[in-house]
Amino acid sequence: MKTKHYILIAFTLLLIVSCASTRRLLINKKDYLGWKMTEYRLLSNPKDFSNYLKENYHLYRGYRLKMILVQELAGPNNMIMKIEIFETRDRTDAAALYKRYQSFSQVKVGDGGSESPGLVCFYKENYFVKISAVRNLQDKNNYLVNMAQLVATKI
Repeated sequence: MKTKHYILIAFTLLLIVSCASTRRLLINKKDYLGWKMTEYRLLSNPKDFSNYLKENYHLYRGYRLKMILVQELAGPNNMIMKIEIFETRDRTDAAALYKRYQSFSQVKVGDGGSESPGLVCFYKENYFVKISAVRNLQDKNNYLVNMAQLVATKI
């Protein structure tokens, strides 16, 4: 009986620690004034990854994903941006995910970053991050780059 009790305590502590480490990645009102989170998803198993990524799952499957954190933020003038944070097992996997975006214009964010209209991607440590314009943000990549820099400081 004691063993079950210790296992339950260990599992609870692991859950608290992992939630706290994920929570630090969330963008809140204080981080980005005038913006608020309108959607949040935390995915942590291959079935959830597949359901979320749908036909693109095959592009991510080989990179040992541990977690996907998705946030949608709404700002002034009905602007909406989406932040997707992919946690991989190590830096090599994160860099490999980023590799297909490295041909875009380079930006100084994380360990390697790039942008194209409506999209900013970067990797830092074992995280690959994609920030995209969803609505009314086209031609306003400065918002996306600023958000990428903010996310990079949280990693």
